[in-house]
Amino acid sequence: MHLQFRNYRPTDRDVCTAVFRTNVPRFFHEDEFNDFLQFIDTSGCPYFVVVSEAALLGCGGFGIRSGSDTADLCWGMVDARQHRRHIGEFLLLARLYKIVSETNSKFVRLGTSQLTAGFFQRFGFTTQSHMPDGIAKGLDDVQMHLRLTDDIRASIQRRWQECTR
Repeated sequence: MHLQFRNYRPTDRDVCTAVFRTNVPRFFHEDEFNDFLQFIDTSGCPYFVVVSEAALLGCGGFGIRSGSDTADLCWGMVDARQHRRHIGEFLLLARLYKIVSETNSKFVRLGTSQLTAGFFQRFGFTTQSHMPDGIAKGLDDVQMHLRLTDDIRASIQRRWQECTR
């Protein structure tokens, strides 16, 4: 499967909301839907999509608070019917590559659940806090952090180049 990474367009909204819905209730709670819509409609943060053969398979972005040295990964997801096909890895590496090549961030943060924390740990993220049922009943709030050392930056750049060959 040949994956491509591009900027989100307003015409992607309906497909991105469909991707969100494929992940409810396992990975997202229905109550998060309006927050997701508000983010993609009004945040102005960099947001991207992963496509293959014109099919949109996933989406995700990041934000940087003014004056901060930390990037926050935001609303990353892959169509649940496409899980375990390395699309999430591609999406994460693409966003990390953008962060290390286009910002001065020293850290990356994200909020996730206990269901996906292990995925992020494979990329060097460490758990900073874990609140049982913090998102919703059965979905823990897990806050994670990645320090962008020179070695981590080089690893991200190398892995991104391997993905895009």
